[in-house]
Amino acid sequence: MGWIKGEGEIEDSYKISKIAAHVPDLVVYSTLTNDIPYAENFHGVLLFADVSGISAGKLSKVIVGDEISQYFVVIGRAVDEVRLAEGLAVASTIILSPNAWELCERDNIAIDPIENERAVKVRYIKREPSFSVEKYQDSIGTSVEHDKVTRECVRRASRLMPNAELEKTLRKYIMKTVLQKIDDDQPLEYLSEMRPATIVFVNMQFKGGESDQEQCMTIHQAAIGIGQQIVKHHGRVNKVFMFDKGCTFLCLFGLPGDKREDESAHALQAAYGVHDLCQKEIRSLKTVSVGVTTGPVFCGVVGHPVRHEYTVIGRKVNLAARLMMHYPGVVSCDSETCYYSKLPAFYFNELPKKAMKGVKNPGVLYQFMANKQQMYDHLM
Repeated sequence: MGWIKGEGEIEDSYKISKIAAHVPDLVVYSTLTNDIPYAENFHGVLLFADVSGISAGKLSKVIVGDEISQYFVVIGRAVDEVRLAEGLAVASTIILSPNAWELCERDNIAIDPIENERAVKVRYIKREPSFSVEKYQDSIGTSVEHDKVTRECVRRASRLMPNAELEKTLRKYIMKTVLQKIDDDQPLEYLSEMRPATIVFVNMQFKGGESDQEQCMTIHQAAIGIGQQIVKHHGRVNKVFMFDKGCTFLCLFGLPGDKREDESAHALQAAYGVHDLCQKEIRSLKTVSVGVTTGPVFCGVVGHPVRHEYTVIGRKVNLAARLMMHYPGVVSCDSETCYYSKLPAFYFNELPKKAMKGVKNPGVLYQFMANKQQMYDHLM
């Protein structure tokens, strides 16, 4: 059986614990018998470290996908509020969403109001909070579902016992690239490297007014269609998340085991297919935008030994995300993707330059405009 050592290092753990380390507790402790897709409501607090934002309120856990690959997404008002904090936050600041501020012990927190916003910026905490989780659980918290505190264990899922049904389910949330290392009992450090890759960000903006269940069905339909397009062209869907009142898919080409000389061309074809599919078959969407970039990125596992994920980090990742948001409604790409695709120049239309947050000297940017059949004939 596995146990925790030091700062959380897993020693001699069962394979299911190593798999669970890549999946959040929201999924690990889900009901396995629910039909996919489904949405489950709960109340919680969201902390987005990348934007220094804290939000709280009603949330919905959404599970989508098929028998091969599944994804979880958290949606709801609290997600929308904390994402709005991105435009308000600067380095070393903490932004409280309107609902989070309403729930705070206001007398103990010094804040600065933000002009024309209900969110607030935290200056400092006046005195050390004396809130006792144990006392809360023993009194008014008895009717609230919560995990028991285990002092000697960093994460309860790191001590899972073998369970074939649960392991089969959790494997659907992890990319094949990672599963191969786990199955071969190889250290995940072997996956961490700088390597050339092609990044594809897909953002779907909803028309507005959809219920959580309607958003769940839309994300489910998109996840299946996008997954099929990406895998057909030798790529992988890395993660799905809510962003800027829409849903975003991060897809990767050129990972270990999937490397191809023509991956940039295949990534563009997949991007075009995804854009076409979403526009024609998902009627609840207002805009579909795709950003594609190519270049060296860090690919690897980041996080704590008992809770981590495989992801990509780098300038090209940031640029692909910015292209997706600043050039709505089209498939946009950088000059490297255009060059390495080796596709005819008439497939590309130069885009006007725009100022993009966190991006300097992006080079020439293009809209990819190829006809699907032309692309297919070229790659064949």
